[in-house]
Amino acid sequence: MLCPLCKHHPLELVHTETKGTLIGREFWRCEECQLISVPPAFQIDDAAEQAIYDLHQNDPQDPHYRQFLSRIAVPLLNLLPASAQGLDFGSGPGPTLSLMLEDAGHSCAVYDKFYAADESVWDHHYDFITATEVFEHLTDPAIVLDRLLSCLKPSGYLALMTQRWISLARFQNWQYRNDATHIIFMHEYTCDWLARTYSLTIEYMAHGVVIFRKTGEPVEKPVV
Repeated sequence: MLCPLCKHHPLELVHTETKGTLIGREFWRCEECQLISVPPAFQIDDAAEQAIYDLHQNDPQDPHYRQFLSRIAVPLLNLLPASAQGLDFGSGPGPTLSLMLEDAGHSCAVYDKFYAADESVWDHHYDFITATEVFEHLTDPAIVLDRLLSCLKPSGYLALMTQRWISLARFQNWQYRNDATHIIFMHEYTCDWLARTYSLTIEYMAHGVVIFRKTGEPVEKPVV
């Protein structure tokens, strides 16, 4: 088994689920980039995954949902130049972050493999790309990162929001891992590894938000 991010092997088994509906599910840690991942044998298929997302109630007019998304919108808006062009990757069934950014004077395309699979978005380059509560769902994070960064302009921003694991002791009782659609879990060290590998600067924000900036140097592409 290879790490789905850095392709390192072997991995270390750090937890096996012993109760609940996901009993038997395994979690493996990469010593190279500290990503914890669920093997393909324990991942659900696309139809089951979408069925879970269909239950989400992401109303663009819901003030509580907008407040949640402001965790990533506010720090990003503080960095963007006027009239920036962006992409919200993994926008979900009710795109909202893109509307919030457009309200602030920017343009924002959306992409979601289930709800907005417009492949033409990959023909453009962007000043910023957002991914809110998306990376924990990715089966091939290396491929996705390579694609996102290839569409990001030099000095552009990649803003991610995903909960990170802190210690193996706390991981054992972490509710975040109990979602069947959550299959990779980043550590702060994982983010640092990404910054080094992809020639990015990095800034940590609150609530699991991290904002990378492309330096304009050649990207070291992962081996896939």
